[in-house]
Amino acid sequence: MCSTTTAADPSPPGPSLLERLGDRRLVVVTGKGGTGKSTVAAALGMAAAKRGKRTLLIETGGAHGLASLLGRRSARYRVLPVGEGLHLLSMNAHDALEDYVVRQLKLRSLYRLVFRNRFMGPFIDTVPGLPDIIQLGKVWDLAQEGSASQLHWDLLILDAPATGHGLTMLGSPASMMDVTRSGPFHANAKRIHRLLTDPAQTAIVLTTLPEPLPVNEALQLYQGLGPAREQVAGCVINQVHQPPFEPLDAWTAAAPALTRCEEPGWLEAVALTDHWVTTTRQQRASSLRLGQALGLPTLALPYRFQRQLEQQDLEALADSFAHQPLETP
Repeated sequence: MCSTTTAADPSPPGPSLLERLGDRRLVVVTGKGGTGKSTVAAALGMAAAKRGKRTLLIETGGAHGLASLLGRRSARYRVLPVGEGLHLLSMNAHDALEDYVVRQLKLRSLYRLVFRNRFMGPFIDTVPGLPDIIQLGKVWDLAQEGSASQLHWDLLILDAPATGHGLTMLGSPASMMDVTRSGPFHANAKRIHRLLTDPAQTAIVLTTLPEPLPVNEALQLYQGLGPAREQVAGCVINQVHQPPFEPLDAWTAAAPALTRCEEPGWLEAVALTDHWVTTTRQQRASSLRLGQALGLPTLALPYRFQRQLEQQDLEALADSFAHQPLETP
């Protein structure tokens, strides 16, 4: 009998980031400031909305970067439509607290009397973790079906504060539970804590750049998450330069001969190419180190030369989240 051997079929491509998130209700996007955290949140929201999910982007602390990024004028504490199936809510602790108290007591004037004065305003801002837990309380409310908002959201995407503050915000429910032990504050914090720590409901997406310092901070952030590390769906690596050619090692042999020409324009082109190759090598080394240290899927997004992203740029990034396979370490 004659036998034949066939090559194994290549492994199928991995899932996209959107597919990996599955049916989770809440996605928390965090990372070092300047790593494109808000851009990732916006593009991921666009990708989810294109898949038919009614999606709400949320930014906290009075930030309005998402509205500007999406080409809209921000509105104070009001759900703002920013695309087909995509909405945005920008909030701060005072607005979230007012919303909660007014819905409970039905008297806005009473809220203003009790909370809008020279004593309570600074108190809310200075008590550790209180602004965070108040805003997360609104996130919890929005995550409930048939919530007081009268809207049903398939997906909430929280553009969380950067690194250190992001960890503090995610840990604020547990901290409040430790401090209060019992009572309504404890009960509310416990509900929020259950949502944030439930892997079936909440996922975390990290953002970074392919550079040593942002990678170091991403690794510190990941370690700081503690048990929540299992909820990290992946890490998005922003601003990755595409190589000028492959293989890059060919440049090592070619560069000395190319520099023999002393024509200024030619030498400038050689210098720019050399810088491009060096940058690509450094980025690859940082990305490899990140993937191996995290042991998590990563998604590389290409470098874009314009600082102000246009609608087509966000749509291209959204397509990456929906269709580009994650890279496994």
